[in-house]
Amino acid sequence: MKFKVLPIAAIAASVLFITGCAQATPAANEAPVAAVVTTDFVLPETAPAGFKEGLTVALVRQSGVGDYFEQWGSGFNAQIAAAGGVVQLFDARGDNAEQVTQFNEAINSKPDVIVVDHGLADSLNPKIDEAIAAGIPVVVYDVAISNQKALYMSQDDESLAGKILDQIKVENPKGGNLAYVNVSGIAPLDTRDGVYNSFLTDNPSFVEVARFGKYSESAAADTATEGAAALTSAPETTIVFAAYDELAKGALIALRQNGMLANVSLYGVDISTADIALMTEAGSPWKATAATDPSNVGAVVARAAIAAASGVDMPSKMVIPAALITQKLLRDQNVTNMDELRVALPQLSTPDFLGASWIATVPAS
Repeated sequence: MKFKVLPIAAIAASVLFITGCAQATPAANEAPVAAVVTTDFVLPETAPAGFKEGLTVALVRQSGVGDYFEQWGSGFNAQIAAAGGVVQLFDARGDNAEQVTQFNEAINSKPDVIVVDHGLADSLNPKIDEAIAAGIPVVVYDVAISNQKALYMSQDDESLAGKILDQIKVENPKGGNLAYVNVSGIAPLDTRDGVYNSFLTDNPSFVEVARFGKYSESAAADTATEGAAALTSAPETTIVFAAYDELAKGALIALRQNGMLANVSLYGVDISTADIALMTEAGSPWKATAATDPSNVGAVVARAAIAAASGVDMPSKMVIPAALITQKLLRDQNVTNMDELRVALPQLSTPDFLGASWIATVPAS
C-alpha cells in the first residue's frame, strides 16, 4: 500500500477520517463483555476434523478511511487467503442501520464463520445471538458483546493505556498539567479511560487542566477545533494524552494553531505510517505511542475465525499484546513506515498467538 504522508502544517488543512477504534456514533452505556481474559489458550497441534479448504468467512465491519483499517483488512484477508479460505465482505462504513441489514445478509449466506469488526453493541448483539442460534460461530473484534458463546477479541487496551501513561511518568518525573483527549461510550476507549482515571488518582502530581475530543468521520479536524479552544483556556498545559491516534492528530493540529509545540509533550495510542511521519518530523511534540500492529491484529483475528469455523472450542475473550513506541526509537532506527517499524520492533509480530502448523501464516503487510 502507498500512503500520502502529510506534514503537521498540511494535516491542519485536511479532513482526516476515523481510524484505530472507529465505529459509528456510540451508545452511552457500552462496556466490554464481562468475560475473563484467557492468556494460555493454544490451538490443537493437528488440524481438527472440521478444517477444510475453502472456508467461507463473512466479515461484517464498520470501517473508516485511513491506515489502520487498510492494514487490519490487509492482514485479515491475507491470512484467510493463505489458509485457503474466502472472505465475503459486508462493510457498512459508518451506517448502523446498514450494518444490521448486512448482518442479516451474512447470516442468510450461511458462511462457516462470521467475524464482526467494530460497530454498535446495541444493534449488533441481537444479530450475534441470532447467528449463534443458527449454528454459525462468531468472532467479534472491538465491540462490547453480551453473548459469551462468541469470542471477543481486542487489543490489550489496559496495557496500551498503562504503557503510555508509564512513559509519561518516566519522561515527566515531576508531574505536569495534563490535557486529556478522549470520547466516551466506545468499549476500548472506555477501558483506556478507566486506566487514565486510576493514573490520576495514583499520581497527584499530574493535574488535568483540559479535556476535549470529538468522535466523527473527521475526528482529527473536529478534535482540533475543540482542542484549540480548550488549550486557549489552559495555556499552562505541559502534557497532552490522547487515547487513540486520530485524537492525537487533532491535538497536534491544535497545539500548532496555538503556538504550543515547543512547550508541550504529546502522547498517544495506536500507530500507522502517517503517525510515524508526524512523530519523527522536526519539532514534533509527539514523544511516544503504545500500539499493536494493525496488520498483525487482523491476521490474529483471522486465525481465530479459521479455528472457530473448524470446530475448535474457543475461549470467550482474548486480548492482543501491545508495545511501546518512542519518538527516540523511530528517529534512532530511521523508521519511516510500518514495514521498517516491524523490523525495528519485532515484538509487534505475534505469529504464535493462535498460531498452528495447520494454519499457514503470512508476513504482516
